[in-house]
Amino acid sequence: MTNKKKKWTRRAFIIAGGVVGGGLAVGVGGMMYVSKKIKEYTGEGFGDGSSLNAWIRIAPDNTIIMAVPRAEMGQGVYTSMPMLIAEELEVEMNSIKVIAPQPESPYANPFIVVNKPRDIYNGLSMMEKIASFMPIVATGGSTTIRDSYDNLRAAGASAREMLIQAAATQWGVDRSECYAQSGYVINKSNSHKLSYGELATAASQIELSEIPKLKDQKDFKILGKPVQRLDIPEKVTGEAEYGLDARVENMLYAAIRHATYHDGQIQSVANQSEIEAMPGVEKIVLLPNGVGAAVIANNTWRAKNAALALEFEETGDNTLSSEQIAKIQEDVIANNIIATPQNDGNATEVLDASDNVIEGKYNVPYLAHACMEPINCTVLINGDKAEVWIGHQGSSLVREGINAVTGIVLENIHVNMKYLGGGFGRRAELDMILHAAAVAKEIEGTPVQLVYTREESMRHEMYRPAVASHFRAKVNENGIEAWENKMALQSVGYSSMMRIKPTFAEPPEKDPSSSEGAAHLPYQMDNVKVAFGQMELPVLVGNWRSVGSSQNAFFTECFMDECAISVGQDPYLFRKKMLKNHPRFEAVLDKVAEISNWSKPLPKGKFRGIALHKSFGSIVGQVAEITKIDEKSFSVDKFYNVIDCGRIVNPDTIEAQMQSGIIFGLSAALYGEITFSEGEVEQFNFPQYEMVRMNVAPTVVNHIMEIDEYPGGVGEPATPPAAPALANALFAATGERIRSLPFKKHGYSFA
Repeated sequence: MTNKKKKWTRRAFIIAGGVVGGGLAVGVGGMMYVSKKIKEYTGEGFGDGSSLNAWIRIAPDNTIIMAVPRAEMGQGVYTSMPMLIAEELEVEMNSIKVIAPQPESPYANPFIVVNKPRDIYNGLSMMEKIASFMPIVATGGSTTIRDSYDNLRAAGASAREMLIQAAATQWGVDRSECYAQSGYVINKSNSHKLSYGELATAASQIELSEIPKLKDQKDFKILGKPVQRLDIPEKVTGEAEYGLDARVENMLYAAIRHATYHDGQIQSVANQSEIEAMPGVEKIVLLPNGVGAAVIANNTWRAKNAALALEFEETGDNTLSSEQIAKIQEDVIANNIIATPQNDGNATEVLDASDNVIEGKYNVPYLAHACMEPINCTVLINGDKAEVWIGHQGSSLVREGINAVTGIVLENIHVNMKYLGGGFGRRAELDMILHAAAVAKEIEGTPVQLVYTREESMRHEMYRPAVASHFRAKVNENGIEAWENKMALQSVGYSSMMRIKPTFAEPPEKDPSSSEGAAHLPYQMDNVKVAFGQMELPVLVGNWRSVGSSQNAFFTECFMDECAISVGQDPYLFRKKMLKNHPRFEAVLDKVAEISNWSKPLPKGKFRGIALHKSFGSIVGQVAEITKIDEKSFSVDKFYNVIDCGRIVNPDTIEAQMQSGIIFGLSAALYGEITFSEGEVEQFNFPQYEMVRMNVAPTVVNHIMEIDEYPGGVGEPATPPAAPALANALFAATGERIRSLPFKKHGYSFA
């Protein structure tokens, strides 16, 4: 009997105690269990024994094993999450080992649903309880630290207090006579000490009446300091296992061929007997809804070659083109606006009655995620049980996907989470799970690894949507009197992907990603209207690093520059005068201007541009500095980057993510586009879908603001400002306002 499906928004779902152990286990997931009796969870990877909860196991040898339920895809969560516990638990980072638990309630990520920190002292809201009950165990939206910051520190502090109480009881002294340090409880009066491992069993019997007070920032020993990442050694030695590394006894391999067109369906394979006679080929499986076919063979090479040789009888529209999509965008903006997420004052009326109105029409293309590790999923179906090996952004989503195809109850689906060779939102999708489950179901009892070739990945993606954005503004020397922004897009939450799993769709006008980064800008403007319309197209779209902000920062920050230039004002000072009600934004803008020497003239041939944007709880300001080589050839010399992400966990991780986000954004700005002709995607592989290489990559000068506020995210916020900062620099150099990406289609080159 299958679990009853629960209706949920797709974005929340996708992006959306006891641990059995020989010693102490404590956790604070879902609801705060620190004052409650043990509840049994699977606790796989921790060993046998008694427990309190779900996050920490302290073994007799003083080893601390921590459950990290978020996907490690290079953003450093296998280090930052343990840092939160280590700070309050008073242990060294080198004493911690990390495991990936099963997707169960303590490991839920309610922040994805409610978009606010947990109140650890007053319990969860109803929405948070629902997210924990389902549970939504997922990584995305730069929510890991924002969800975990107080939660995991409370887990560490609670464990510490239980250990101290256990030691005090053993010594027959008051708890105040003991303190914790470096994995030991120490007696103040005589300096005797007991290791956490020695105290774990006794501590596991202690119940706390309340959550201990957490440390003040001034008392941190680990948080805010550079910490070497725990995942680096095994990645350097090659011991790290990614999804594609999964090897199971008697495993077979499958390669997928999608239907040629994005709305196409395969009716049959014309040369099936010929393909099945090829060496090593076991079987051909038509996927549900005719979306593709998979060839199973005894190695990936044979499966791939056989899949390439498939001849289909199929349907589909062969007329879709990028030119047609552009016309649809114009029609939607002119005639089919469906939602207005911001409408302050009378922007349209003011603009309609004005003579001097600035207008700008912007657009961006579809983008692929282009993860370096090919998309893959390995599944074994055995009767009423299933096992999965995958690198994915949502372990709970993996179980739901297998359940949807096989009917196997969630509790009987075991998920082996691996490292991700790039995620960016692509590995939060359902397709590879649904397809792998369908293939494994046809060859029950044998594990099958389904792999997408690079060509299949790129031509049949869940793309970042193509978006058009039209602006009108009335500007004077004091700022902007009226601002109007109309957009045409495909809502991420209303993708054609819903034809596969429609339960998680919601109306596009309710999808927050549609206006993310476009509505409610920090600039003081009395009359503001932001509206959008939905494009109905067969192209599948999904979350792409920084989601709606990825395009809306380009649109808004470039048009903000246009407004400044129209009244002959400095782009930095023009922004600054409209930020008086938002001091944190103003401080970031001032800092990036300071470190880039904005007020000082550049040498001849050098130019710069500025951009400011908030996404995922963090404010980022960037200045791009470029050198003109010839008319349309430039070198991108430096990117000055300032981030206000609130309290700092690991500054090394922040630095790396700022560099990563900028390079990711520049790859899209300089080269990235997915185009359609005669119903098909024109880009096949990296030769047609370029990335920023070493000779083009700029030096990144980074500054992290020291702010004693709740943390924001860092995995995505550096990407949105990269394109507008560079576009504004190119305008300063050439006088040409580039309103569409990528730059290469306008004849620009970079070296």
